[in-house]
This record gives sequence, structure tokens and C-alpha cells, in this order.
Amino acid sequence: MLSLRQARTTAAAAAALPVETLTLEAAIGRTLARDVAAAFEIPHASTSAMDGWAVRGPGPWRIVPTSPEHPGEPLPALGPGEAVAVLTGSVIPGDVDSVLRTEHAHSAADLPADSPTADDRSGQGLLSAQPDTPDTQPGRNIRPAGVEAQLGDRLLSAGSIITPVRAALLAVAGTDEVDVVRRAGVALVLTGSEVITSGRPDPGQVRDVFGVALPDMLREAGAEVIAQERIHDDAQQMDEALAAASSASRPADLIIITGGTAHSRADHLRPALHRAGAATLVDSVEMRPGHPVVLARLPRGTYVLGLPGNPLAGFAALAAVGHPLLAALHGEAQAEAAEMSAAIAGEDFTGPRSGERLVPARQTFSGILAAGHDRAHMMRGIAEADVFAVVPAGGVGAGERVDVLPVPGGGAVRGVNARRRTP
Repeated sequence: MLSLRQARTTAAAAAALPVETLTLEAAIGRTLARDVAAAFEIPHASTSAMDGWAVRGPGPWRIVPTSPEHPGEPLPALGPGEAVAVLTGSVIPGDVDSVLRTEHAHSAADLPADSPTADDRSGQGLLSAQPDTPDTQPGRNIRPAGVEAQLGDRLLSAGSIITPVRAALLAVAGTDEVDVVRRAGVALVLTGSEVITSGRPDPGQVRDVFGVALPDMLREAGAEVIAQERIHDDAQQMDEALAAASSASRPADLIIITGGTAHSRADHLRPALHRAGAATLVDSVEMRPGHPVVLARLPRGTYVLGLPGNPLAGFAALAAVGHPLLAALHGEAQAEAAEMSAAIAGEDFTGPRSGERLVPARQTFSGILAAGHDRAHMMRGIAEADVFAVVPAGGVGAGERVDVLPVPGGGAVRGVNARRRTP
């Protein structure tokens, strides 16, 4: 049996999947396979930060009669003591000293006839700055070329998730395509002779929860569900399901089995893995719920993740072991720490006698609060929870630091893993 940290470290040791090249739009939600550097300076030209007047030398300035229709329109070169109207984003010639905001300037036409700056008769008109404006300082309201990035600067590192704003950064840098890690293809095998998919269960029956929730949870974690099968608690069906998923025309990178992970006569996963020649990587974790989670690798390289059949236990095991495994398969940096963060306990959390306890909890301004209904078979607590509070032996007191994992498909995941795009 492994500790939670050991299990996550083991799962995070999986090698990343192959690389493919995608457009920026298609790559959102994927993991970068290689660093991306700036192909040119950002911005690639000096531009105006304001609508107003580009000026050269001390004022007042003679107005050059031109009126740009759009920021990309080239501006004329300025002589000493000249000004030209500019728009935000206009390319600034190298001889310009600063940009005077529209609201900080006035032209001769705006002044009384006896004003000392209103006697220009050249036909060009004069422009003056309001007293005490800082806009006449050299470089004022000009965005210099390369102020954000120089040629060759690393913009994003391999292992970074391409979020929408990161895709926008790469677009600014002129990137059209990126190399990303392929999505993990997941085959779901849902077990349980007592499980029904619709209607009211009779005594001895239960409704399916994993078939409803897992596909979307896995998509949010960046994976692609490529097959889904339901089997009874039967040894032969388990053998056949493992063989089919790992040898299909598109073999699964990961097979997720729900249920069958314990040691009763109705639990067939461990014997089936042994018969298939699998290497067991994680055989139970010292945590509650989710203790009987199993992680193995088949001879052909396909991973098998066995989730306990109780709903809360299964989802806790997915967060604890499944997420770092998927992060590693997707090439994410620091896969061992995938999704784990720290928070402040808003109340006392009782710890287990040993190992760790995963408690469905809500994030509030007062700190992390238990959501209740936290037995392995229950759903109400996790349905209201954002995170699992990872409570060590000895517990955590109010105001103390506590590690948290996002609940798969919960509110916290919507904020973090919604970076993923469904296939």
C-alpha cells in the first residue's frame, strides 16, 4: 500500500504521449510539447498608446495637415517643431519625441484671437500643450518596439497548458501552429451486475453514476473517451474487456474500470490484471475514501486505472491518482502536483488514524468548509463541493493550511480545467 504522495508520484512518472501539430485555435486546452520563442520583437514597431498628437521638439508645434483613417496608416516624417494627429496603435516614426493626448492639447483654432500662440498665419495651425502636462516628456505615451518581448525570448515553456489567453499571446507573436501532446484516448469499462442506467432501482440495485459523469470529467482533464462498455461482475467479461480495449484498431492509452477493485468474490480486476501480465504500479492507497484504487500497466503499454465502485470513493480516486496520471500522459509540467493547491481551513477537520482523509469541501471567504455527506457511497456532499480537503492524521485546525484537490467536474474544475476543449 502506498501513501497518497507516493501514489501520485508513481502516476506522474508516466511518459508523455506522441506529439502532433495543430493550429492555435485547435490547440487550446492542449499541452505544449516544445518551448515557443518570440520570432520578432513584441510589439514589432513603436506605436502610440493614445489618440492624440505625435510631436517633435518643444511646443508649440506646427500641425502637419493629415488625418489618419486607421492605426495602420503610415505617418509622415516630422521636422522640428511639428505635430501630426495619431490614433492608438499608430506606428510612430523614429523622429517623434512623445505623444500628446487629445485632451491635453489645444490648437490655435481653439484659442482667443489675442493668444500669443494664435498668430500663426502659415495655414498649418499651431498646437499647444496644456500647462503642466507630462505628455511632453520624451517617450511619453509611446509603446517602444520590443518592450514586451525581444527576438528569441521564451514566451511559453514545454509542459504549459494552452489557455485562450496563452493562445492569444502566441497569436500576437505571429505563431500559426504549435506542437502539442496528443490527447489520451480512454476506454471506460463500467462494471456491476446490480447497476441500472434508468428508472427507479429495486432493492439490491443501484443507479449508474460513473457512466453519466466520467466522460465529461475526463474531457475536462484533457482526455478523449474513445470507447465505453458495460459488463457484469464476471471474470471472463473482465478479461475480454481488457483485451479488447488494449488491442482495438485504436488502442486505448488508458482503460478506466469502475468497481471490482476490492478482494471479494465479485471483484475481478486484480485477477484479470494478473492473467493479462500487467505490472501493478499502485495497489491501494492509504486514504479514505478511495482506498482500493488500482493502477497497472499492460504489456502493450496501456495503463489501467481501477476506481472503487462507491461513487464518492471512485471520484476521490480519480482526483488523487487519475489526474496526475493524465497530466503526465499529456506532458504537463509538474504532473505530480497536478491540480493540488493550498487553502485555509475555515473550521476544524478531523483526521484519520493513519494516512489521509479526502473530505468534500466548499471554498468560502471564511476558508474551506466541509460539505457534509462524506461517506464513500454518498453523492450529496460531493455535488455541493468544489474541492477535496486532504486531511492528514491528526486533523487540521481552523485557520491552518490544508492541501486541496479539485472535485472532478465540480466548481473548482470549471475554473481550472475548463481550459480543456471537448474533442
